Amino acid sequence: MWKTAILILSVTSAVWSGVPLERQNLPSTPRQEVPVSGYRLPNNTIPLRYNIELTTHVHDHQSPNQFDFNGKVTILLRVLEENVQNITLHYRQITVTHVKLADATNAVLEDDDSSFTTDVTYEFLVILAPSVLRIGNYSLELEYHGELRTDNGGFYRSSYTDVNGNTRWIATTQFESTDARHAFPCYDEPGTRAPIGLKLTHGNAYHAISNMPIKSSLPWNATYTVTEFEDTLAMQTYLLAFVVSDFAFISNTENKQSVYANPVSISNGDLNFALEAGVKVINALENYLQVKYSFPKLDQIGIPDFAAGAMENWGLVTYREEALIYNSTKSPMGQLKRTASIIAHEYGHQFFGNLVSPKWWSYLWLNEGFATLMQYIAADKAYPDLRIQDMATVEALQNAFQSDALENTRPMNSYVETPTAISALFDDIAYDKSGSVLRQLQHAFGDTVFRAGLKYYLDAMQFKAATPADLAAALQRAVDAHQALPSTTNVSDIINSWADQSGYPVLHVSRNTDNVITLSQERYLLKRSRDAVKGTWYLPYNMATSQASDFSSTLPHDWLIDQTVELRPSAALNWTNDDWVIFNKQQTGYYRVNYDDKLWELITHELHHGNHSSIHHLNRAQLIDDSLNLARSGHLKYDITLKLIQFLTKEEEYVPWASLNNGLAYLNRMLAGSNKYNLFKKYVWELVEPSFHKFGLENKPSDTHFAKLVRNILINWACQVGSEDCLTQTNSQLAEVVSNKTEDIDPNLKGVVYCNGLRNADSNTFQYVLDRMHRSQDPSDRMLLISALGCSENTALLEMYLATSLDETGDFGYRGQERSRVFSAVYVNGRVGLETAMKFLDANAATIDRLYNGGSFGGRAIGSAVTGMARRVVNKEQYDEFLAMSTRLESAGYLNAGELSTAKELSGENVQWTNTYFNVIESWLEANVKSGAVRFGTASMMAVTTVATLVAVLL
Repeated sequence: MWKTAILILSVTSAVWSGVPLERQNLPSTPRQEVPVSGYRLPNNTIPLRYNIELTTHVHDHQSPNQFDFNGKVTILLRVLEENVQNITLHYRQITVTHVKLADATNAVLEDDDSSFTTDVTYEFLVILAPSVLRIGNYSLELEYHGELRTDNGGFYRSSYTDVNGNTRWIATTQFESTDARHAFPCYDEPGTRAPIGLKLTHGNAYHAISNMPIKSSLPWNATYTVTEFEDTLAMQTYLLAFVVSDFAFISNTENKQSVYANPVSISNGDLNFALEAGVKVINALENYLQVKYSFPKLDQIGIPDFAAGAMENWGLVTYREEALIYNSTKSPMGQLKRTASIIAHEYGHQFFGNLVSPKWWSYLWLNEGFATLMQYIAADKAYPDLRIQDMATVEALQNAFQSDALENTRPMNSYVETPTAISALFDDIAYDKSGSVLRQLQHAFGDTVFRAGLKYYLDAMQFKAATPADLAAALQRAVDAHQALPSTTNVSDIINSWADQSGYPVLHVSRNTDNVITLSQERYLLKRSRDAVKGTWYLPYNMATSQASDFSSTLPHDWLIDQTVELRPSAALNWTNDDWVIFNKQQTGYYRVNYDDKLWELITHELHHGNHSSIHHLNRAQLIDDSLNLARSGHLKYDITLKLIQFLTKEEEYVPWASLNNGLAYLNRMLAGSNKYNLFKKYVWELVEPSFHKFGLENKPSDTHFAKLVRNILINWACQVGSEDCLTQTNSQLAEVVSNKTEDIDPNLKGVVYCNGLRNADSNTFQYVLDRMHRSQDPSDRMLLISALGCSENTALLEMYLATSLDETGDFGYRGQERSRVFSAVYVNGRVGLETAMKFLDANAATIDRLYNGGSFGGRAIGSAVTGMARRVVNKEQYDEFLAMSTRLESAGYLNAGELSTAKELSGENVQWTNTYFNVIESWLEANVKSGAVRFGTASMMAVTTVATLVAVLL
């Protein structure tokens, strides 16, 4: 499943780059020291196959039963133990009306409407046998009915508006992690598999699709058709999917792939790229893994209302509609990259998660970690010009570093049982940390060995449930065959060191006057304690020096297993006391690196006065991210960091700028209230000005994908610090849109132009853009405009905008997932947005909880929002208000204890930072930045009001 992410149009994000900086619905999950138990099935019976029959009336808008469904499931099962008293299954929000149980001879043991009990808390449906059951096969038939849900989970309803303005309803599914039980009673656990047969009865004007090809589709009567599908292979219940709709589709019959969506998107050609990417990505995965895709077809479908980003249902992958859409004339290049990456992630699941499943949700990272790794590998192979693998550093690894640096972060292996706790596991640890740890193994073992190990794993465990020990055994086999590890080191110990303990290390590097380098490791925490935090990982390390500046090989020089080791120069790897050294080549290891002051000085000198490109661009990004965060946590002096990053005046690569973008945004938030803030803006302007003028504000035909992304970052920062050129040009472009002088803006610049043009716009301008968003039927366009509207710094306008997210009349046309986007767009954009959002949440928590959770995977919209807001609390006054609000939300049941703990830690760390470093940075700025404002004068202020004036005239 693709992690739900929002691209927020602010200075804190690489706009439309596909960098998911705002992790809506994916907070870091606190450890649960005492897991709640009793939610697991007894597993004294197992399914051998399911036959499901469902009837839906979703096509009939005149029927009072339009959203009802009827079902019958026949389960062939096996009793595994003697003297079993009953059969326990999962169910959710359905009414069972009849039970029929027969033995292997077809002798009916019971046939009534009462031989069962239900447990709403544990969601157990218990079939009461008339006598004890012996070991053997049985047939259980259950009849039931239910209602298509409205919360985007289970068997639910969604809708779209056709070309005539009519609402068209569809019936669709989202079963991961525990919602298959809403469509049919079943053994709803990830380690349990069985083949599934499916029949859907639906309106004649609609069609049905599912995981497998259609076996037959025959009229049942004048109104209904029965569509039957071929049986699936043995599979988990959460991977079953089916959609009843009147959607259109395009196909590649040779490769047996199709893409479905509402007819308008199909006719516009918006899905052509998704079909092309699907074919390229599955070929890339099959070639890389040397394992064939298992099902006879592979379809994709865009669903208008969808809580998760995408879902890897075997043979029928479902997506949020905007995730599949790419229009070559209207969409930014970042959307092409994002679509390719999402497809690669979900197709990666066809092998990791589908072909081989985790034995229990504790090992979710075997699904999501591998899918995250495969999204970069496969998408990069499908579209090498986009350089998608380079983005893994800033998108996955450096993002995971933030969540994983908290004291209460969880380990990759985390045992949970309740549905709520299971949903909470779909976090940055399961996706980005796990994917980065697996990437570390790929580079530490070597790609050839790693691929061989993955093939062993997939071959040995196909159609089975796996644990990390199974992965370790397969990789060990490959390692032994290639002698890829020292004899004293084994794969199981390596994996356990990363999967079983929370957090990650910082590698300390120091060099003495005898030219001896000492390496040591400790756990890295944002909130640094006085004493080193003990922790030992199997840490692969390598290095480059000014004498041996080859960054191409990422194989380890050795493994740091103990806490400390000493290195001396050798013929193979030599250095002097005057040489710079860089550890963790291409930042393939999942750890930070801190150097002694002298080594930082030598690195800084090379970046400033030598050839900065002699250090690999991914390591330049590493140096930026590590130094900013090491300074933030007290491991490094800020004067070292602020001097080092000044080399960016000559930087042209995207990944270093993206690393700066993320880290500098934190300083920008924290210093916004300083009386030296103008000096900070001057410092930032000096960083970006050379590249801003070089790249300009207009895209060129010769631009690479990365060049366009760099330009967006530069424009955002230039406008944020008050560049007259930036503000004049972005505001004039929005003014032209408003005055209808131009149809639209270059799609690659649209986000930054709208965001910066709206910062100081008046109510008429704001209302114009708001109306445009509400009229738009293009989900990608709506996403951009929703985010851009949050850039306003006018409290009254933001209050009005937030209020629209609670509208239930339908006038604003928000989908469930869009309501929470409105809220996120506001709180990420500075002090005004945060404080406005806090007051809004405090006053409207009950309504927000009800409406926002329709678009929130796992139903934790408020918990996710509070975690996001906590990262933006910057002073004691905000902290007190935020903590009081959060405590009230917990008391009312909208926050759980773990979410409150995480929010306290994040916001408290910010306040502590302010108390410790605020004056330090102010003093440095005063001493090192010449006073004088950025060129932000009357002309730019006039430009800000130009749009408002034009709108007033037009209206």
